[in-house]
Amino acid sequence: MMIDQQVDWRVSGVLLDIRGHSEAASACALAQIAAPAVSDIAGSEVEGTVTIVRPDGTPFTAATTDAAGDLSRWDQLAGRGPTSRALGGRLTIILNDHSLDKRWDEYQAVLRAAGFRSAVALPLPLERGYRAALTVYSAETNVFTPVVASQALAFSEVAARSLVLALQVRAGLAQSADLRAAMASRTAVNIACGVLMGQNRCSYEAAFQILTLASSQRNLTIRDVAEGMLRTLPGGVPPTHFQQRA
Repeated sequence: MMIDQQVDWRVSGVLLDIRGHSEAASACALAQIAAPAVSDIAGSEVEGTVTIVRPDGTPFTAATTDAAGDLSRWDQLAGRGPTSRALGGRLTIILNDHSLDKRWDEYQAVLRAAGFRSAVALPLPLERGYRAALTVYSAETNVFTPVVASQALAFSEVAARSLVLALQVRAGLAQSADLRAAMASRTAVNIACGVLMGQNRCSYEAAFQILTLASSQRNLTIRDVAEGMLRTLPGGVPPTHFQQRA
């Protein structure tokens, strides 16, 4: 969707179009939308990153600039900054690059070295073991005031719902592709077993054991053995129902 600076994210029912072929693609799309959206909210240019941690613990960070991406990746790995806190579900705001709070001494030095003076990290609640955070940075101090932070938080809620939907769509497509592949494999094996049953006057179980033995001896999958056998028949491998639809 196009970003309109008049959008009130606190009452908006819109979703962001961040569907992609991978988690990384969706994260990149969200980062590119989030930076101008929060810039409009803050009235000051910001850079943004979106960090997604997969269920297996593998992280990916998409960023609008290399400096922002490097900072969020350092934060996530070090575990001592707002991005890592947001990945744990906690909102964190850095109003400026100096503070009496000693917990942030190391991070503030890294923040300044990256060319930023303030930051806000927003948790993005996801599902199925995924974790995510949206972090935005400004070269100016005191950008993320309570008013700005509350509107950025409203935007992050829309972003989280959009990301959940994008991940669900991608998972559904992947599951559908896996099902088609599995059914195609089963069809080839069933046809091959039928041929072997006719040739050897044996049961389906015995024919399947013949394919299994050949698979083990040739170090191939049972589907590959079945399709290889069918290629030797007149007309080759019969097309499956799923291949015909494709």
